[in-house]
Amino acid sequence: MSITQASAAPNCWRATCSGLDPVDAGCDADAEILQQVDEPDGSVEVKLVWSPDCQAVWMKVSRDTEIHQGDVYGSLWTTDEFTGGIEWASTTGLLGDGELSAYTPMRNWKDTTTKACWNDQGDRFDPFPLHYEQNGNDASLGPLHGLCTDWM
Repeated sequence: MSITQASAAPNCWRATCSGLDPVDAGCDADAEILQQVDEPDGSVEVKLVWSPDCQAVWMKVSRDTEIHQGDVYGSLWTTDEFTGGIEWASTTGLLGDGELSAYTPMRNWKDTTTKACWNDQGDRFDPFPLHYEQNGNDASLGPLHGLCTDWM
């Protein structure tokens, strides 16, 4: 085995990948796109990505700065069996001026349901929420400020 092959081997698996950078952990070597959604004008694309070797998932958001001039935030939303369906986000933060793409840290694929989103409101804004309540009333918003993959 060469040094290049050894350094490309993933250094995490499932839960030990949570919070790690997919490239630094070597999980991008066998990355597969589970689902990709694009804005109709081609301005922003969102990919839900996973690594079979690492059993981990992350999201990547890309934009065409000539078409989309506004803010872009990327979020990897997950729910797990332990929190009873509460959504939790890992984010890219705001893409800076001239930044064309970004990706989130990884999350364990096992025992989670996941979707990838982009929005123009903030780093933990879900443009397609399952359900929001405020003061006992339905405060869910329509899909106005972004785009998401399906829950998987």
